[in-house]
Amino acid sequence: MTTDPDMATVTHAPEFTLASVAGGAVRLSELHTDRSVLLLFVSEECPTCVLTLRRLAPLVSELMEAGVRVAAVFEDPLEVAARVARRTGFAGVVLSEPAPYEVSRAYSLQSLPTAVLVDRRGDEVGRVVGWDSDGLAALLPVPVTDEPPVRKPGCAAKNTYDAESLRALDGAGGFDELEEMFERGWTDGLPVIPPTVERVEAMLGGRDGSRLLGEMAPAMARVTLERVAACSVLAGCRAEYFPVVAAAVEAVLEPAFNVGGQAVTTQPCGQVIVVNGPVRDAVGLNGSVGALGPGWRANMTIGRALRLVVTLTGGGFPGRLDRSTLGNPGKISMCFAEDEDVSPWEPLHCSRGFSRSSSVVTVIGADAPLSISDHRSTGPVELARVLGEAAGATWSPNWWPLGGTSLFVICPEHARSFSEWGWSKQRVREAMFDAVVRPAGSLRWGETTPFVNAAGDDQPVRKWDSPDDIMIVVAGGEAGRYSAVFGPCLGMNTEPISKEVQWTT
Repeated sequence: MTTDPDMATVTHAPEFTLASVAGGAVRLSELHTDRSVLLLFVSEECPTCVLTLRRLAPLVSELMEAGVRVAAVFEDPLEVAARVARRTGFAGVVLSEPAPYEVSRAYSLQSLPTAVLVDRRGDEVGRVVGWDSDGLAALLPVPVTDEPPVRKPGCAAKNTYDAESLRALDGAGGFDELEEMFERGWTDGLPVIPPTVERVEAMLGGRDGSRLLGEMAPAMARVTLERVAACSVLAGCRAEYFPVVAAAVEAVLEPAFNVGGQAVTTQPCGQVIVVNGPVRDAVGLNGSVGALGPGWRANMTIGRALRLVVTLTGGGFPGRLDRSTLGNPGKISMCFAEDEDVSPWEPLHCSRGFSRSSSVVTVIGADAPLSISDHRSTGPVELARVLGEAAGATWSPNWWPLGGTSLFVICPEHARSFSEWGWSKQRVREAMFDAVVRPAGSLRWGETTPFVNAAGDDQPVRKWDSPDDIMIVVAGGEAGRYSAVFGPCLGMNTEPISKEVQWTT
């Protein structure tokens, strides 16, 4: 298994140029210009190769200080080499040799792993085949572990395979790019699309990827258009969705939104994206049947892309900086369009100062939605009270006033009823505000507010500070009297933020 390091015949190591996982290509002569280099010829399929990499990984820095650079030459694609190096903790130079493995053949390899020591002159001065702790200890200037097994044979080098066997081996699917994304941590727990250079460039559509949008808390990482494009690819977005994603990211980067606070709190808050204007139809966003659920690529992937920016770039990843006790589906994806064609009222973006012809994204920090069923109300006051009272329990049943924004998604049937009764959106909000009131004494148990504790028992307390804390949009299927309310994200002074979609971003 071992070739004597004090070989009587010194041979010049064959020169090679191989691709590096660090980018570009590396020549052997570049590796031994200032020190010796230990070449570890390895392959993913060989357990002894993995053992060798894992055991030598802790010695890479020590060997470097002793004048020996360590380079692993994989008989595998770059992405496989990178994955195995990451798994084994190997931090040396990592190179990839493509089929038909001419470098391995030039070094007369018969099995892997093979360790070849090349001095500064480029001469091979020693070789160890398989895992042999005694042989490696004699070859290297630093101690090598004698942990069992001290010797372990390897596997045949790929250059020794016949063409048919090699095709069968390489076609066995050793590398799975979807699994690689999980290995890298580039996912929210669901499969993602690998963000190749080509896919990211296509998502950017010629825009300047280096353009800086801001810094994303809590990690305070630089958010460039390229990073947003990469997250959009991961999420499965089509290129035409990208301007909507970019607008949503710009919205959460506003200080008043306080995405850093939302990303690290124990609260279950996520981000809700409401889209208005012509872009809804242009990209196929759903505001009708099942608007808050699955089934529409634009809805799911736009919301997911924003969340991936928050988690992967901003660092708000569950179990790490994100300490949310339970979380909610809005931490995966929550994006929908307001159904402006069905709504009897002005759309949300117009209420927020934009023209009807503008395409606008509004992002709200919110809790999970609560469904509100009402199939029996016979008048507007009654229906407004039902909707408002349902929100009375959001955040906490006794936390009055809330001190935050509640987002109501009014279904078309409820909106149509209000319209037939002649009620405007503002009148609905005021009626909801007036209807949800309690005497302070009835709220003084469990978790309650300083306001309630300071009030007299009979003092009326409302759920909200003002009707302006009630945000209303219309969405959902034409049939079914089910509306919903998203409870607020409290304690961090977050505000809803609206941004116009810039098609020339």
